[in-house]
Amino acid sequence: MSFTSELREPAFASRELFLDAGSRERTRALAREILMMDAADYAAAFKGSSIKRAKLWMLKRNACVVLGNVGTHEDLAVLEAMLVHEHEVVRECASWAMAQLGS
Repeated sequence: MSFTSELREPAFASRELFLDAGSRERTRALAREILMMDAADYAAAFKGSSIKRAKLWMLKRNACVVLGNVGTHEDLAVLEAMLVHEHEVVRECASWAMAQLGS
């Protein structure tokens, strides 16, 4: 017996941004994508989504932590750009992530 069924409500469909987010490489790419977003990109990507309750800086903070845990030296440039972010917690998480990656 299966309790799953075909998705019928389009509002609950996965957003393109999150498709295939299960792989380590896609997770890193998604984190970099979030770190590169500006306010307009964020608004467009999450239009009509409850995730907008989280502010962009909060997602950027989380993306820094993700890269600190699964990132590589290829992610250092985007993390370095966060060292001048307006929110201190984003700067701190970027610095931590860079230290984790051995920079």
